Amino acid sequence: MQLQYKGDFDEALKRFEGWWDCQIIDRPLVSISVKSDGAVKLPAKSHPTIRQKWMDVQYNVELFEGSLDAAVFLGETFPKFSPNLGPDVCASLFGAELKFSARTSWSVPILESSRQILGRKPDLDNVYWQTIRDMTDLSLQRGAGRWVTGITDMHTNGDLLAALRGPMELCLDLADDIEAVRAGCEHVTDFFPTIYEDLWGRIEAAGMPATTFCPILHAGRSYMTSCDFICLISPEMLAKTILPSIVREAGYLERSMFHLDGPGALVHLDALLELDELDGVQWVYGAGKGPGGRWVDVYKKIQAAGKCMQLKCRDIDDAVALTEHLRPEGLWFTIGAEYSRDEAEAFLAWIGRWAAGKRG
Repeated sequence: MQLQYKGDFDEALKRFEGWWDCQIIDRPLVSISVKSDGAVKLPAKSHPTIRQKWMDVQYNVELFEGSLDAAVFLGETFPKFSPNLGPDVCASLFGAELKFSARTSWSVPILESSRQILGRKPDLDNVYWQTIRDMTDLSLQRGAGRWVTGITDMHTNGDLLAALRGPMELCLDLADDIEAVRAGCEHVTDFFPTIYEDLWGRIEAAGMPATTFCPILHAGRSYMTSCDFICLISPEMLAKTILPSIVREAGYLERSMFHLDGPGALVHLDALLELDELDGVQWVYGAGKGPGGRWVDVYKKIQAAGKCMQLKCRDIDDAVALTEHLRPEGLWFTIGAEYSRDEAEAFLAWIGRWAAGKRG
């Protein structure tokens, strides 16, 4: 498929498809920001409240659309709009309300115990989810031949239960009634296919590949699974409660990657790497914990397990330093700094030569 703002999109998609299998088409994946002289065209509209700004479907699509003429898409960077109402939007399916700030949103917990989720079914016609549907539909309509529409950020499994119960209260449930937490996770995971397909079905029908809040690509059913709550619990508790739900979600998908967020979550890396259902890992070390070169041992462990991975690099120098320790297969370099077109193209050429030399 051809995109107006990404003429070589098919090549990028092919590289992603190889990356999932830890194979190289010609070089590892590279996402890099390129400086532009273009101007962002902001919609001429104000909102009385922050909530209304978040919920304004047309405004949010037009806000993204206005950025395109000022953007440059090199390597595996591609134009993508991801409908978004914050990480707890799936909690709204089970009755929670969302509160909005300028940069994020959060749910208001409604459960007095983890067992109270049992018997509840998701309401896919509630105002928040309908807004996500409308953003998805409008993006697919306006973006046809121009950009890719992503599946919204759907924190499910343990994160969904934590959003409905409250993280601290869910920790207490783990101490007082661990079986209730296991049952609650199983219950919400029963609806993962229904929730996922409600959005993926729209995107698939439009002939688009799947992508998410993280710009992965796959021509079929895929997603970035996650559970930020696991940084608060032990490996033993994970195995007894949330891990089976992660396995079920990954097993449902054709391609899956796990978003491992922060040093506190590293105690669970071994368990995740043992999952045959999981194709890759996105390790996010967090603000002040970089550069990526500090985490070579983590990247080596992921690669040794045969998983593909995203490397969060502070800059090109950080990426080059990592190449001294890793094989090119299954690597996706995401460069944090911004560069000129010439600098970005030079790095793409260099990483191709490095990969050819390593493979030769």
